[in-house]
Amino acid sequence: MTLLFAGDLAWPQADILDYQALRELADGAAMVVNLEGALLAGPAQECAVNNDYKFNLYSDASATGILRQLNVRACGLANNHISDYKGGLAHTRQMLDANGIAAFGTRALPHCELQVAGTQYILFGACSALPEPGTEGSQDSAMPFGPAAALAMLARLRQQFPAAKLVAFLHWGYELARFPQPADREWARQAIDAGADLVIGHHPHVVQGYERYRHGAIAYSLGNAILPQTQYRGRLLHYKTPYVCEQLVLAVADDGVTAHWLRYHPQEGRLTREGSAAAGDDAQLRERTPFAGMDDAQYRAWFASTGRLDGNSGHRYSYTFWSYRGWRQADSALKFALLRARRSVRKLAIRSGLHKPYNW
Repeated sequence: MTLLFAGDLAWPQADILDYQALRELADGAAMVVNLEGALLAGPAQECAVNNDYKFNLYSDASATGILRQLNVRACGLANNHISDYKGGLAHTRQMLDANGIAAFGTRALPHCELQVAGTQYILFGACSALPEPGTEGSQDSAMPFGPAAALAMLARLRQQFPAAKLVAFLHWGYELARFPQPADREWARQAIDAGADLVIGHHPHVVQGYERYRHGAIAYSLGNAILPQTQYRGRLLHYKTPYVCEQLVLAVADDGVTAHWLRYHPQEGRLTREGSAAAGDDAQLRERTPFAGMDDAQYRAWFASTGRLDGNSGHRYSYTFWSYRGWRQADSALKFALLRARRSVRKLAIRSGLHKPYNW
């Protein structure tokens, strides 16, 4: 039996998408997904949100049936939407537990353990400040990604579980970005050095590159798993770029990692299977990893000249996160503070009617 890793999943209403292609891929395997938003106890319109000035994602209660059909064994909850709804995270944990599905990636549950075909997996999840994880006061929330603390956690888990496959499952980066931030790529390599076997990212909603590093492997973003472009609590989720329709599922087994490609057809409301190959030999992944083999300094130089263009409009992101170490650690902290200030200004502009996001 293999363990499949898939990206962002949300199921806002029953029968919203034909996911038979993903179901066939999951047949006979176990799966781990990023559950992008809480499982709600009732209709979204009747559930209170923590911040009405952001796009609030969620899954209908019927999503538990979808998770079971996909043989989902664990859900990562470290993302910027898991606390969108008041009480949503607590209810999600209860629903997953009732259905025999492990949860990880929160302050209370930073990691979980799985046994798949005799192999022990330890899954650790965290959410970067770049996607802006939400909180619910003193209640449980997404595990924040502190670069040094996360490395220390991985090192402790490696000592505690010396024979396990150790996986860092991270919500990070800019939406629609073609390439990982230099700080995140550097950190991913440090995570392998700290004992992780796999570093798997999500949040950008597009597939990024894949690299082998020493004994481990890094997939910077898997793209989406199930994320229908439809109404969520009266607001339309819609992406202008077709890159979000390309989706990657990684299959991990004793003999290596396999890349399975699916495609989302928003007009038809279905997924199709596009092909498979060994991840290290996959042409589509090689095309997305022109920086393979570069060291950290080389990647920073390449990124400064080439990699800062996103996958949609070609604009350059205003803040680049170069490193979480040395003097660049202070640079990153300052940029995160500036981003928080910009989000506050955006919230004020929405509240006053001066700004309306394109998909509201």
